[in-house]
Amino acid sequence: MRIPRRLLPCVLALLAVFVLAPRGAAAREDLSPRARQAYQAFLAGDFARALRESEQAVRENPRLAGNWATRGYILSKTGDKNGAVPAYEQAIRLNASDPVARNNLGSVLLDLSKPNEALHYFDMASRLRRDYADARNNRGAALERLGRQREAQRAYLEATRIDPKHAEAHNNLGVIHLKAGNVAAAAASFARAAALNPEFEAPALNLAMLDDGADSEEALRRLEEAAARPGASPQLKARALAARGAREADARRWEEAHAYYTKALGYTPNDPSLLNNIAVVEDQLGMDREAMLHLDQALELDPDLTVAQNNLGIVHVHRDRLDLAESVFRDLLEQDPNFHRAHYNLGVIHASRGEVTQARRSFERAAQLSPRDAGSRYNLAILARQRGVDPASERRAYEEVLALDSSMAEAHLSLGTLLADPETPANLRDPARARRHLRRFLELAPRGDEEGRQQASDWLAWLDANIR
Repeated sequence: MRIPRRLLPCVLALLAVFVLAPRGAAAREDLSPRARQAYQAFLAGDFARALRESEQAVRENPRLAGNWATRGYILSKTGDKNGAVPAYEQAIRLNASDPVARNNLGSVLLDLSKPNEALHYFDMASRLRRDYADARNNRGAALERLGRQREAQRAYLEATRIDPKHAEAHNNLGVIHLKAGNVAAAAASFARAAALNPEFEAPALNLAMLDDGADSEEALRRLEEAAARPGASPQLKARALAARGAREADARRWEEAHAYYTKALGYTPNDPSLLNNIAVVEDQLGMDREAMLHLDQALELDPDLTVAQNNLGIVHVHRDRLDLAESVFRDLLEQDPNFHRAHYNLGVIHASRGEVTQARRSFERAAQLSPRDAGSRYNLAILARQRGVDPASERRAYEEVLALDSSMAEAHLSLGTLLADPETPANLRDPARARRHLRRFLELAPRGDEEGRQQASDWLAWLDANIR
């Protein structure tokens, strides 16, 4: 019984973490005239002058916290993150009650891949000002980097409660929904963020990455352009590479996808979603050991990443460790009884053991929870064939599966075999279509599927020898 056992990717989307400009800079009492000039020069796009003026401002008036905060902001926005850290630290020493400086220092530390330190400053900023939505949003981003997804979601929700028009927090909620596999909720959050701030590119890009339509390539191009700009964060660079990797994976160009994901990991080696996705590709390349290692890393960073838990179980299935795999899927169903992929994968295990009744129940539950899941429908068709369903119903079932997912290699093989088999009733056989489906299987099948490839090749050879 040939059963699809594909690993599931995470959809990779942008995180929106940003540094606030000093609020009301011109009106601050702790800001010298030269620091105000530096800030105005920055706003005018004269970055060289802004850097010179801000440096002179802290030399002339080193006791003014606003001067140091302005210096830190200009350094961070012109790409010198490391230089911005001591400037913000000095601003905080001089004015311990300034929540903006603490928030901005946290943002810089987050850009420097120091989420634990960043979280400390976001927490302090939030305590100093309870209605500080930006700090709550950024706190969520730090928690997300630390793999604390549920806490991150609460922080983003707090930001939207404080400020219902906070586009960045709505966008980041969308990312959390994606990691939990809730695409509809993610799309709604991204759409809300895009409507609130049409100039904010992240949610529009994220929506486009969810869409398989004609605009998705344009969205990817814009993302790559943003990542190529001076000062682009490592996270943005990684997202652009990972998005291109996902595009290659969708086209089943697994080696190219692996190369892009590997480069992306060089920028963000502790991204659980990225680690999961490279494991998906490694599974297709037959690299079970590497896939297992990357999934272990992803789950160490984010124990609640359900797709990675699911994928770890699938790799166990690939290695014939069915008892281990079953425990993984049952644990998942304890967490979420409606996680249809866990029901599906339990069906795979039951089928592998010859437990037909249990397999059918699991696949039926998966199909009930996700009616457009082609895999469940396909496996139910295979089970029906084993019970002796009539060939016309069998053929119709495979055609319905391929209408849902035209890239399911196993369905092409099953339909091609049925259409070629001389035991199939003459009114249902179709040698020309059989050849197309068998060849399509050979294009789609993983390289390690030697049995399936041999079966398809044998049928093609038989058709060439017997059907003119």
